[in-house]
Amino acid sequence: MLISGLRIAYLSGRYIPDVYQNARGAEASGGHFEDDVDALRAIADDKEITDIFLSNEWPLGVHNAADSSSDPNGIDLASTGSDIAAELASLLKPRYHFAGSEGVFYAREPYINPDSTHVTRFIGVGAVGNDKKQKFAHALAPTPASEMSPLDLAARPTNTTPSPYIKGAHNKSTTGTTQKRDVSQMDKANEENVQHWRYDTSQGKRQKRNDGGDRVCFEFVKQGSCSRGETCKFKHDLGNGVPIPKGACFDFVTKGRCEKGADCRFKHSLEDWGPAEKALPPGSCFDFFRKGQCERGSECRFSHSLDDPRPPRAPPSACWFCLSSPNIETHLVVSVGDHCYCAIAKGPLCPGHVLILPIEHQPSIVSLPSDAELELDKYKHSIRECFKKQGKATIFFERYLQLRAGTHAHLQAVPIPLSMASLALSSFVSSAKEVGFSFEVIHQEDNDNEAKQRLKELVGGGVNYFIVELHEGTLLVHPLPQGEKLPMQFGREVLAKILGTPERGDWKQCKLDVSEETALADQFKEQFQEFDPMP
Repeated sequence: MLISGLRIAYLSGRYIPDVYQNARGAEASGGHFEDDVDALRAIADDKEITDIFLSNEWPLGVHNAADSSSDPNGIDLASTGSDIAAELASLLKPRYHFAGSEGVFYAREPYINPDSTHVTRFIGVGAVGNDKKQKFAHALAPTPASEMSPLDLAARPTNTTPSPYIKGAHNKSTTGTTQKRDVSQMDKANEENVQHWRYDTSQGKRQKRNDGGDRVCFEFVKQGSCSRGETCKFKHDLGNGVPIPKGACFDFVTKGRCEKGADCRFKHSLEDWGPAEKALPPGSCFDFFRKGQCERGSECRFSHSLDDPRPPRAPPSACWFCLSSPNIETHLVVSVGDHCYCAIAKGPLCPGHVLILPIEHQPSIVSLPSDAELELDKYKHSIRECFKKQGKATIFFERYLQLRAGTHAHLQAVPIPLSMASLALSSFVSSAKEVGFSFEVIHQEDNDNEAKQRLKELVGGGVNYFIVELHEGTLLVHPLPQGEKLPMQFGREVLAKILGTPERGDWKQCKLDVSEETALADQFKEQFQEFDPMP
């Protein structure tokens, strides 16, 4: 659930083996029901960060690798807690995990999570009104992870420990304090020990899910490959030597059933399990090809023909950027051409922050028709020259993400002092590394057409992407694989830090009223007048 932007997951009740797979019995006894736990496991598949996880039971082993001098009195931590709560904490990787079943207060040191940059803080709270005056309330004012910069999310306190849910995490020093290790060693240990499978079917925990009792490698099912390769101890095939294909429904593979039925977006039929390349092209109607019919018929904005794939069309009345839309804020527009126009950005990062947009509804800059592309290049050149006269360099960037409702291409142009232009390359590269991706670099000063061709090879055909064009013309390109999510404000956050105004990384925090926006537009028009390619 989302509350004020915070992503919150919760699991009520406790693990009762006799009713775990019985919905009515679990409800009557105050226990977990299997499907409720599975729903949280499914949430863990999403790359969105869980801000808060609330569980009734403590996770078993949460004290591992922690400083024993802060252990609460009166309970045996080695045997306290639930395997299920521990598994979900390991999978969800929440920023905060609260539990209350033990009735004592315990604030564990932060611990790092496998395959993520942020830390988790576990807080056990006491019973309300307890006679031992154990703390039963814990005040927080967290910023949603979706609104935080990658650098802030990756911050690690000095007392950070390895995850308590990996092998060897129980090792403690004889003095009662954790044996500290280098952070890089912690990361390596996490990568080697954590297993990316959704269902823990080990003996002594719960009933085996597969007929043979073998566990399926979740990473292999999700990605079509496994980073552990032949050393992985989990199943990569269906038991007959045939690899489990990418795109298969994990529930269907492991349980033999899926409650979503025909509405499931993953594959249930062996006949449908072909190479990943056979996925529907961008712009295809999911209902038409997966269910055999589409209630919207000819009114559907998506393609019903594989011979005529097309990007989804957004209704002009709903698009902020279509020049013919009644929703267009004309006071932001500063120049209009035959195929493109230029406008002040909403919530601008700095004065002069503008957008170049196609007049017609086009999904991305890379997909523009040749005439619109030529005009966009003219606008880029004119904006560079305008800011050059002011002693500034221009950075262009675009984040393209195909959305079901459609998207309207917009290239952002941000001026920065010429003295800071040399910082842009290293800033974008290092920030990308912190988030977990890298750029392909395209130099276009020698052969512009060759560079454009290479760009279209990388991100043409509806591929999601993030592109930066630096002051000297170098392109930084990152194609977004299916399922990968890039921070929404990534490009803006990097430039905000370069400009020394990191607090302006989110455009929503920089909104202006109409009179202020109009004044900025008039100011830019005056500066741009002698360079405007469309006088």
